[in-house]
Amino acid sequence: MKEPPEVRRRRILELVSEGDFLRPADIAAMMSVSGETVRRDLMALERSGDLKRIHGGAMPPVKVTESEPDRANRSMENPREKDEIGAAAAALVGDTDTIFLDVGTTVEAAARALSPTFHGIVITNSLVVGSILSDRPEVELYVLGGRVRAGEMTTYGPDALAQVRSFNANWAFLGAGGVDIRAGLTDYSSEDVAIKQLMIEKSAKTYVLAVGDKLGRIAVRHVCDLDEIKGIITDSTASSTRIKSLKDAGLEVFQGGAPSEASR
Repeated sequence: MKEPPEVRRRRILELVSEGDFLRPADIAAMMSVSGETVRRDLMALERSGDLKRIHGGAMPPVKVTESEPDRANRSMENPREKDEIGAAAAALVGDTDTIFLDVGTTVEAAARALSPTFHGIVITNSLVVGSILSDRPEVELYVLGGRVRAGEMTTYGPDALAQVRSFNANWAFLGAGGVDIRAGLTDYSSEDVAIKQLMIEKSAKTYVLAVGDKLGRIAVRHVCDLDEIKGIITDSTASSTRIKSLKDAGLEVFQGGAPSEASR
């Protein structure tokens, strides 16, 4: 007995929502229906605004998140996932490397995870990261001066940017509002965006630290296209479909806590 179109289309939306792009042939195979049936369903779903058809496939409609949850709430979300990501990021760093640590609670987890043998240089515009590392005399720590962003414990502005320009780093580890194969790396604050962009420019390799629910999300401000970064570090619960889309786009993807750390 065939499924009613409404049931079938709801299943298609569930499949598409798990990733950034699906081909009609893939949908037909997963649902055991004809390609023509899928084509009709996709047309109907596009007319209703539930998905967007592009050449060769379908993807969720673009939904932009305009406001960022406050820091108090963010600091309590996904602690295990953030610790996984922080440990995976710290594992990349050599003991004498120079690193930019951007802002955000996931980046703070990376600061906490830095090896006890690390005695390199850390440059950050996060007052929280500075506090985490301030009792480690073996670390050469630079907290960027500038205006403090209210409620966020971060610095920004011309003074902070000038200090970033004075360094060249092995690594930049950046937080994110969202990571999407269409929109690239996005965030909320124009002040934070300017520093992220300069850290990317001044580092040899840039990795974005993002919990799984930020993959496929689009925040209001564009930071960079994905070809400007080396890879993504996410957690073990991240959607395999979204991870495949990022790998297909040419990025390295590390999953903290996952059996296989990275692939291309």
